[in-house]
Amino acid sequence: MQGSLGLDLAREHGPDLILLDLNLADIPGHELLRRLREDPRTHGIPIVVISADATSRQMEQLVAAGAEAYLTKPLNIQHFLELLDKILTRDAR
Repeated sequence: MQGSLGLDLAREHGPDLILLDLNLADIPGHELLRRLREDPRTHGIPIVVISADATSRQMEQLVAAGAEAYLTKPLNIQHFLELLDKILTRDAR
């Protein structure tokens, strides 16, 4: 999917959670994260970054920029599901 389309959809629908891959066709994922955090319509939506880049610097920068979590590929499915449960349960309260 393209980042600009994802941004438009997030603004329109206000999802409970956004899974963000950093490799997008039109804009870099870190730029999309910045735009999502700056927009009042999407500011509070939890964002989980998913990327093959496992460098600690990249992970720290994106969490500091507003990502709820940073997961690396290949995904550990058990950890992924536990994280989703934690985020969605917390936000449902």
